[in-house]
Amino acid sequence: MLEQLKIARFKSVRDQTLDLGRVNLFIGGNGSGKSNLLEAIGLVSACLGRGLGESDIGAKGLRITPPELMKSSFKNEPLPRTLQLAGTFSGGIEYKAVLQSRESDPLLRFSSEAAEFKGERIFGRSNRGAQAMGVSLADRLEQHRGLWDQVRAAVDIPSHMRDAFSEFSRYVIYAPQTDFLRGRQSGKIDTPPVGLRGEGLPQAVSSYLAPLIRLETKEARHKGAGGVEWKIADESTDLVWLPGWATKFGAHRGNPSLTSRDVAELSQDVVFFVDKFMHARRNQLSAYDSSEGTLFLLFVAIILSHPEAPRVFALDNVDNALNPKLTRKLLEQVISVVSKTSKTETSLGARQVFLTSHNPTALDAFDLFSKDQRVFVVRRNERGHTTVDRLEPHPRKSREQWQLAMNGRNLSQVWLDGDIPGAMGIL
Repeated sequence: MLEQLKIARFKSVRDQTLDLGRVNLFIGGNGSGKSNLLEAIGLVSACLGRGLGESDIGAKGLRITPPELMKSSFKNEPLPRTLQLAGTFSGGIEYKAVLQSRESDPLLRFSSEAAEFKGERIFGRSNRGAQAMGVSLADRLEQHRGLWDQVRAAVDIPSHMRDAFSEFSRYVIYAPQTDFLRGRQSGKIDTPPVGLRGEGLPQAVSSYLAPLIRLETKEARHKGAGGVEWKIADESTDLVWLPGWATKFGAHRGNPSLTSRDVAELSQDVVFFVDKFMHARRNQLSAYDSSEGTLFLLFVAIILSHPEAPRVFALDNVDNALNPKLTRKLLEQVISVVSKTSKTETSLGARQVFLTSHNPTALDAFDLFSKDQRVFVVRRNERGHTTVDRLEPHPRKSREQWQLAMNGRNLSQVWLDGDIPGAMGIL
């Protein structure tokens, strides 16, 4: 798990340190820098993934920005030559990268990087050369590709570091869009099982249902036989039933007479839901005709518990298309699934999640006394720098004292009352 991230000179983030939990929610005004924080995490993942090429960064869900504009640029401050990212992972793993760019260069490049395990340097490079496990490396290392990606197959890396970096290197930022979820647009799936905007949702649903049915059958034969995998999958799919009208979902070849012609690929499978209120002969609704909120909840169910889904991811605008009650319920399920996954060795389920929201009820799902659940308030200071403050109770107050101090209000009401400094985007 990524426990801490230090960000320096990246976009609107001049210098910030984030102490992270398992489920992390960023709130704040529009333009405060919430998405920049998700992208900073994504840039670290890219450093440990395929590299810093435009297609590699785009596949993470980062906005395609000229490299020179990725560095901070503020009035009356000198323009920086580099940006810096440093991550601390559980188990004594440290990683640091200093990246540089020039106006005439279309790529970000590594100025230096280093990784340590329990205080021992495992690999690193600078303008003096590169080493891995104390062995000097060839001079022809590509500057836009991370050292980890170039040496991991040839060097005996500690297994704990290998597992942590491999898991984190698959991090992506999901930002589903209705046209892709409905099938009105199609596109490339960079990271299976589903595209960052919802591309390939029917195929993801089909591949999701097979293992789900196996777990359900196993659980039905003997209660508890499905194990924690069944609990994770069951809680995730429960999201689809929250709106109260769907009783079944799946993907199949659409009936042309019952499928909108606006669907991008009529010859392909389409997502469908069964509506319990409709006549049995007309109760299957395609994704195009279904509730936008239900489609979004199905998408989240898949990225939470599909066997191929990244185990660390971000979801920008977690309240997308949801009413306040569903937003809170969704986050409660996300927290529950991540909690179950992190406490076991199961290979199924998300292990660390980063979220943004503008809906106050999102806060009501969080227990601020839990070390695994963290809420951060993001705002811009008088110089335009993004600042991040963890929303947490006073360290010397008990839960009861905290509730008294809030006058019995939910956190959503505290936010709406303007009593969370910076949450409304006001300096």
